[in-house]
Amino acid sequence: MGTTVKNTAYEVRPNIIEVSDLSLLKKEEGVIVYNKTDKKLYSTDGAVWKELGGIPSNITDLTHGYYGMLSDFYFGGNATETIISASDVNQFVDVNLVMNANGLFDNRPSDMFDAQSVGHSGTGETNSPIIFNLDGLTLKSFANFRASMAFVPNEDEGQLESRLLFQRHSGTTPSTDFAIEEVSLSMQNGADISYVSEPMLSFFIGDTIDTNGVNDAGRCRFQIKSNVEGTLKLRALTWYINK
Repeated sequence: MGTTVKNTAYEVRPNIIEVSDLSLLKKEEGVIVYNKTDKKLYSTDGAVWKELGGIPSNITDLTHGYYGMLSDFYFGGNATETIISASDVNQFVDVNLVMNANGLFDNRPSDMFDAQSVGHSGTGETNSPIIFNLDGLTLKSFANFRASMAFVPNEDEGQLESRLLFQRHSGTTPSTDFAIEEVSLSMQNGADISYVSEPMLSFFIGDTIDTNGVNDAGRCRFQIKSNVEGTLKLRALTWYINK
């Protein structure tokens, strides 16, 4: 005996109500309503109304967001300094960032929260750089990164480069770190002058830095390279994320 397949349209269009009206509705089993007062869905088994869960006030909370880390500079204080000594010249070095107590703005997409409750590792002090976690991102994801900073060179006619250095997840070929970089400053107006820069670096989540498993995704950190000695004054680091 053959099976008859029916074309069926499934639609959920909940009624929108005020919270004060919920108790006045007939409790018909399977009915779903949206309470616009507390922005939650409710359903009933015929006896009582039960909350199904919340709805984001903006659907972009699920897919877009940012992760900002601000120093004291934006709270009436000073940026965090990284000294570039003679031994640091012409090589990439990790930057320091002492974040203000109110300086973390964690607005990552929900999948990143689910994958990793903490968005970064490292204290931002010497030998403990800020490393951003890419957990929860997929091959369809991409991001922009911005650093807010200034550099005071000890010599004239210096050049400053910036880069994001990426660590791959496990099991990749190649497995070595890779970078995206740019020339951020050409310091031609003299020494002991503060040269302000806000480098912006864009990247997509390729198959060596996407989420490969629990606690197994790519990581990245910000570094600079100067061809002269001087002082970097880092104000903030921000990742703008598209899930």
